[in-house]
Amino acid sequence: MNESSEPYRELDELSARLIITVDKDGIMEYNCDWEPGSEGITNVASIFYKVMFDGLPDSILAEIKQQCVLNNNEEDYINLINIISSFVVENNNDIISDDEVVVQPDQVFHL
Repeated sequence: MNESSEPYRELDELSARLIITVDKDGIMEYNCDWEPGSEGITNVASIFYKVMFDGLPDSILAEIKQQCVLNNNEEDYINLINIISSFVVENNNDIISDDEVVVQPDQVFHL
């Protein structure tokens, strides 16, 4: 992928970082650090903005798809999208009523 292959670089080389990991038991953890001061705070806010509102997850998935295609491993990408979609449906089934849309149109992943 195009992003740095060194996700655990020291903070003194970075202004902000958000690291999300999942251990072998499926437990998700995160670590968010930023450089003291307004630049660090602005940059960590930028991370959250891009994740929540500016399509960063779609960009990451597009790069994953591209890498899977280059590595002749499209099956992994299709499985990834199917699992994400099942998580969305499962989550929405827990909270929807009969007259609500199951998956919002902007939450649909396109193959």
